[in-house]
Amino acid sequence: MRVSRRTFLKGTAAAGLAATSRLFADERPMPLRDLGRTGVRVSLAGLGTAEWGRGLAEKDADRMVARAIELGINYIDTAFSYGNGRAEEHLGRALKGRRDKVFLATKTLPRGKDGARKELEKSLERLGTDHVDLWQFHALTTTRDTDRILRETEGALAAGLEARKRGLVRFLGITGHADPDVFVDALARHDFDTLLIPLNCIDPHHRSFEEKALPKAVEKRTGVIAMKVFCSGGLVAKGIVSAEECLRYTYGLRVSTCIVGCTSVEQVELAAHVARNLVEMGEEERKRVLEKTRPHSPGLEWYKSR
Repeated sequence: MRVSRRTFLKGTAAAGLAATSRLFADERPMPLRDLGRTGVRVSLAGLGTAEWGRGLAEKDADRMVARAIELGINYIDTAFSYGNGRAEEHLGRALKGRRDKVFLATKTLPRGKDGARKELEKSLERLGTDHVDLWQFHALTTTRDTDRILRETEGALAAGLEARKRGLVRFLGITGHADPDVFVDALARHDFDTLLIPLNCIDPHHRSFEEKALPKAVEKRTGVIAMKVFCSGGLVAKGIVSAEECLRYTYGLRVSTCIVGCTSVEQVELAAHVARNLVEMGEEERKRVLEKTRPHSPGLEWYKSR
């Protein structure tokens, strides 16, 4: 089940959790965490742009990026596949004059070397930059995907290694949300710098990335990037748990940063506000939250393999 961002916003507003600028007057700075073994420190709250590819005013993208940076968010995530490059174009324009203030991540879907290389060239052009900090092989669904990107001279990884030598990318990662076992296998086969996976308070009940992929990444000192913090908005829109509970749960895991997909300044502020004032869940509160989400698993997790 996918829930629209508009529906999600209604849910957060109804719960009284929409953040406003006045919340930040006396707050702590944004927490920074190590991005695995990269030597880079990234903000606990990250800005996601998946919805920007579905239609967004340029001024809104600019306002969100400016506010995110102002609140200490330095990690911004996008992908060529978000609106066939539209999200990258919006982000590229919003980053003019600000590129040096953020750690910029994008993704590629082609599994072969030539296709991935060409897509990177287009991404750099759209983003208006001479390099991206993190380039990720996107949406690994089965071990067959891993096989294809790891082909010695013809896979997408070969394009990534060449791009890194040329200074076009700094780090290389993998992403996906279907099956945690795919990522346990991938991390055993190559030392990727980062791992982008769904981590939220419904995940532990079915094909859990938290139980399987996260410990493997921590063991290898791979940078862990959380996504689908709200389970595509469904957990909040249906009133199962609050937006703040979702954020606190995932922020409390052994992750480097959490991508929060935003389409408004208010959403950016909410993600930053909870991160800057984080009170991690104790074991009893964590159990209560998981009990609330249990009846809805795996139905809400449309993105996982059954």
